[in-house]
Amino acid sequence: MRAAVIGAGLAGAAAARALAQAGIEPVLFDKGRGAGGRLSTRRAETPLGEALIDHGAQFVTAETPAFQALIDEAAAAGAARPWDARLVSVDRIGGAQALRPKTRWVGTPGMSALVRTALNGLDVRFGAKALRLSGKPGAWAVHFGDGAVEGPFGRVAVTLPPEQLIDLLARTDADFSGLIQEARRTRIGPCWTVMSVHDAPFDPGFDGAQLLGGAIRWMARMNARPGWQGPECWVLQGSPDWSQAFLEADPGAVMRALCEEAFVRFGLPHPVWRSAHRWRYALVQQGAGSECALDPSGTLGVGGDWRLGPRAELAWRSGLALGAALGEVR
Repeated sequence: MRAAVIGAGLAGAAAARALAQAGIEPVLFDKGRGAGGRLSTRRAETPLGEALIDHGAQFVTAETPAFQALIDEAAAAGAARPWDARLVSVDRIGGAQALRPKTRWVGTPGMSALVRTALNGLDVRFGAKALRLSGKPGAWAVHFGDGAVEGPFGRVAVTLPPEQLIDLLARTDADFSGLIQEARRTRIGPCWTVMSVHDAPFDPGFDGAQLLGGAIRWMARMNARPGWQGPECWVLQGSPDWSQAFLEADPGAVMRALCEEAFVRFGLPHPVWRSAHRWRYALVQQGAGSECALDPSGTLGVGGDWRLGPRAELAWRSGLALGAALGEVR
């Protein structure tokens, strides 16, 4: 039996691994050009040379043996290292307090290395945007944006964000009303991210900061990450509320706003290069409350971090549960 896994992020990779353990052959499809999702790494050509910039999730933590096993696998392959950095929380008036000590892991040379480790050995098709399904339970076909059709698949695991999942299932001639209603009840906030490169080192007294108040929620120095090579580079991530308010703003205006706030609060100098990326589905604010869910036939299921909360480990946990649940149905 074959299974289609739509979405090749951490949740999709975990689902595929669990399906394979159940004796089902998984094939993963992802609309992106490469591994990463919200653990993406941007390769940018700047006036000061090439820079690899983690513009999505900044680090991961492991609290369960299952996710720690993935981290250990990545570390053994040279794709993950602990991030021993000066991390602080800064309040509205500039008071700084160190973040609670814990082991925080980063991918090397970038966060996307963690996802590539998770996908190692799996059949992954990038550049494949799934539009809809056809067929029937146990014999599903996946239709893609370029007109291609793949199938039949005995199982389908969908690990897309809720809005994309709803669009996919609503185009399919089957009753997925329960899954669609559940997805509609969730809320995922957006995040504008600005990447900036500077012509001289800049040290505000921290390597990463969680900011309270203002437009910026997080800022971090890429040069402080283990194994990082390249020019002075900072990442500024907007708060969910600010990002929502300016969701459709011009990227140039977003870059000016966040860079100016970083200058006013910490003296971050004017960049020689900068770019903005809008994450429409970044931070889970209200999840579904369970690890995964199946359709009435038990042959199609949904999972992802939107089920449980805004952490990479929760996406992994959801994907493992989804793959196991689909593998149990015979």
